[in-house]
Amino acid sequence: MTEKDKKETASEKTTEKVEKVEEVKAENNQAQQERVIEGEAEVLGAESASSDEKSWSMFAHLAAFVAMVPLVPVIGMVLGPLVVWLLKKESMPLVAENGKEALNFNISMFIAYCISIILMIIVIGIPIFFGLVIFHFIVTILAAIKASEGGVYKYPFSLKLVQ
Repeated sequence: MTEKDKKETASEKTTEKVEKVEEVKAENNQAQQERVIEGEAEVLGAESASSDEKSWSMFAHLAAFVAMVPLVPVIGMVLGPLVVWLLKKESMPLVAENGKEALNFNISMFIAYCISIILMIIVIGIPIFFGLVIFHFIVTILAAIKASEGGVYKYPFSLKLVQ
């Protein structure tokens, strides 16, 4: 085999590798386009979201713990995610999706807490209230972890009030 044939063979292999890389890129772009939810903001994956966006997404979930501050009890769990969502929904699509999920869930939890407080009159509301507190804490932490990885957590038992 001559030197010229060797170069041509190497060139053909390089061309094949470049074509394979382009195919993979095209598949990734197609997969990313399929992640659009109901025609709204694109939900970014962990590989394409910035660390700033991941941090804000995580904070959108953890902002529900504002309710622990004595100045803004109970309703603070709705105000925290609402503020984060309103501030960042235009500039960061991942934060928009996570903020919307957190806001919907915390509104749902606020309604559930109100119902359990009313049911405390007949005593059944006391264990329901404490169960809600534990459930709310655990699910919020799970959502924050998922958001820190660049994903969107879909809360269980959440009313879809904010679109």
